[in-house]
Amino acid sequence: MRKRLLVVAICSAASVVLAAAAQFQPLNVKTGLWHMTKAITWTDVPPQMAAMKAAPQTTTYNSCVTTKDLNTNPWANGSGDNCTWTVLNSTSTDMEVRGIGCEFGKNSGMAAEIHGQIHVMDSENGTGSMTVTLTGNGQTMHGLAKYAGKWISASCPAQ
Repeated sequence: MRKRLLVVAICSAASVVLAAAAQFQPLNVKTGLWHMTKAITWTDVPPQMAAMKAAPQTTTYNSCVTTKDLNTNPWANGSGDNCTWTVLNSTSTDMEVRGIGCEFGKNSGMAAEIHGQIHVMDSENGTGSMTVTLTGNGQTMHGLAKYAGKWISASCPAQ
């Protein structure tokens, strides 16, 4: 009886480990240089910042994606956000991420938290949608960031 319980316990533990491993697959995209476009639209903006944040803020940047980056937010490099990223779920085409401790907002005394989805259409094209919450100074602002990424080349410029 004890042997049977031990076998059941081992099989159950193995099932949990295998399910967790299957849940976190790296994105199936090419490594190398990616060109990214990010557009953020803000809501709940304090009156003193409303004029600056009225229109979507669009920026472009290049991101050097390594094999290691395919297991986290691959397009974070170069964004200037400098968040600590956690993958909540990932398949070869979709990734759910959470970012904390981000740099943006710190100059204004605000902390940022991000939750988002990354979707790859093929190995050279991807999109993303992230909700951003900035809190601090008795205020809360919300943003929606939309991303589009295009693979440029297999090599990245020297840093």
